[in-house]
Amino acid sequence: MKHSLLATLLILAMGCTTSSQNKSPELMSDLASQLKDIATAVDGTLKFSDTKFESTDALLMAAINNDLSKLAPFDTYTLIVDVQKNNAVLLLCDKNSALIEDVGCTAQSDIQHWQAKKAQRCEVTANAQKLCN
Repeated sequence: MKHSLLATLLILAMGCTTSSQNKSPELMSDLASQLKDIATAVDGTLKFSDTKFESTDALLMAAINNDLSKLAPFDTYTLIVDVQKNNAVLLLCDKNSALIEDVGCTAQSDIQHWQAKKAQRCEVTANAQKLCN
């Protein structure tokens, strides 16, 4: 009886920890804040620069003034910049799982994929035109 109770508690505890993909809320909040800053910079650069950027990498580098230290918190992640007309969406992924998605025109961090019960694929889902207008 003791062992079945212990096993049940262990299974329940494991279920609670997997519901948010085992990500620390403090770490994810910090990453979301930093991603928000970069998304805003990318969106502003896209909208207000006279430069025609050859790639999203060039746009990202212009937005951070080629300061790679601003990208250091994301070194172990995949960072995707998606341009939708004149709006930018940034997506942060861990392997093939989406963590945080941010549309640069909004004041808040937009989508916290890491909180989903089931891991979301590393694909941009935000519609910037709907969120920005």
